[in-house]
Amino acid sequence: MDADHSRLSWSVQRRLRFIELRLYWEGRINRAALMEFFGISQPQASQDIARYNEVAPGNLAYDKVAKTYVAGADFKPAFGDISADAYLAQLRSIETGGLAAGESWIGRAPAFAGPPRLRRHYDPDLLRQLIRCIHGRLQLATSYLSFSDEAPSVRTIAPHALGFDGQRWHVRAFCLRTSSFRDFVIGRLSQVDEPVRTSVSPEWDLEWTEQVTLKLGVNPELSAPMRQAIERDYLMRQGRLNVTTSICSSYYLESQLNLDIQTSDLPPKRLQLVLLNRPEVLARRAEVQEAAAALIAQASQNLVN
Repeated sequence: MDADHSRLSWSVQRRLRFIELRLYWEGRINRAALMEFFGISQPQASQDIARYNEVAPGNLAYDKVAKTYVAGADFKPAFGDISADAYLAQLRSIETGGLAAGESWIGRAPAFAGPPRLRRHYDPDLLRQLIRCIHGRLQLATSYLSFSDEAPSVRTIAPHALGFDGQRWHVRAFCLRTSSFRDFVIGRLSQVDEPVRTSVSPEWDLEWTEQVTLKLGVNPELSAPMRQAIERDYLMRQGRLNVTTSICSSYYLESQLNLDIQTSDLPPKRLQLVLLNRPEVLARRAEVQEAAAALIAQASQNLVN
């Protein structure tokens, strides 16, 4: 928002932003849309449209035939950048049930489809306990099923964050049994005990706070036109894309992009990107893991003393 917009209340800014998004994405806006979405009166809707016209002159015009306001020929956003990601995220939220159609600023959603999304069950009471631990610096005992074990085992964990790997939600927590920070799949937690105070500090989790850069390139086995298309898709510069993320998230990114699979094991079309600096990434991970283990050992010794 620029200085002129700062004089407007948050509620007014929100309605003017709504007008702008409808004009940009759908090319039109009317008072009924404002009245229905925000539950305001017709005079208030008219006032909002007039105010938007004052703030962003030329962005809308009244179409007497259609009896609606339409985007001006020289439309320029006045209330923040226009994001294609935000629009597509709204569509996806409508599809998955995260948003009802009336709760989205999208008025006329285009026909769209995607593969069925397999929903995982998360116990809201359990999630509430985890969030309580994160905010209150608490730890709890829980039964957890790790795929490396034959049966569930009791773990005492001190959660400090939530994580999403693209498919599943995890809780990032210190495991007192292994004296290390790990990602616990929320759906595999059960029989949670009452939380108690913990002496574990989130600052010990260096794999969460420290970062690594993955240098990505297009699979050289693809044809030249395909390589160029992928470079445009990711806005690469000179065929390269640097992605910086936390150490713990880098494993999930590598898995999502199939970067952990040998190029000879998949056809080039299935493995469009390759990791160009694997030795550097592995060295960085090892460095942080070693530093984290030393920090945890020192911190634990101090607590004992």
